[in-house]
Amino acid sequence: MAWNDAGIAASLRVAWDYMRLVHPPQPADAILVLGSFDPHAAVHAASLWKAGLAPVIIMSGGIAHRGGVLDTGWDRSEARVFADVAIGEGVPQEAILLEERAQNTGDNFVFGVAIAEQANIQPNRLLVVAKPYMTRRGFATGRKLKPEVELLMQCERTDVAGYFAREPDPERTMLALVGDLHRIIVYPRLGFQIAQDVPPEVIDALGRLVAAGYGARLVQGHEVAPPR
Repeated sequence: MAWNDAGIAASLRVAWDYMRLVHPPQPADAILVLGSFDPHAAVHAASLWKAGLAPVIIMSGGIAHRGGVLDTGWDRSEARVFADVAIGEGVPQEAILLEERAQNTGDNFVFGVAIAEQANIQPNRLLVVAKPYMTRRGFATGRKLKPEVELLMQCERTDVAGYFAREPDPERTMLALVGDLHRIIVYPRLGFQIAQDVPPEVIDALGRLVAAGYGARLVQGHEVAPPR
């Protein structure tokens, strides 16, 4: 079943609306960009920098997920690809810090904050930029690993239909989204994220998307629905 099939459109929208967590932007010590296969996050980070909301952008992401669904296919780190995008948007190279070790979201926060500190920046508040459907999971991860830092999640302004319509591989993006939603449910029990309320309609939407064939990135050994 394709991502835009009428049979799953409502479930996809429910999942998207829950997973997209955005805070009002405020001036911050730095902008932290969570690397991925979607460089549009770098474009949005550049817009925040140009608006004067932070002095530097930390691009975080190594060469990760080789051979997996999330493999970028790039021969450079996610951080370097994103940096080039931001430079193309008018951000000077000296305003960008590269973090090229991260292999997952937890690494983005741990290594990203370390890079800031190495640059003599004590990040009390970060604007954190990610893919729209990654913002809630990113927030939950960052709050677990760096509770002392105020995190303001940011992403580009786009709706679910527009986002998927422009994706070069929307089926892969569906797999990524479903996997991220399952991690929001499972990872708090594994100690990787803070717990968040997941409404029943969101759990139902996850089940429908998995039933439609998008369960390849579920956390192995864990049910779709959380234990009651």
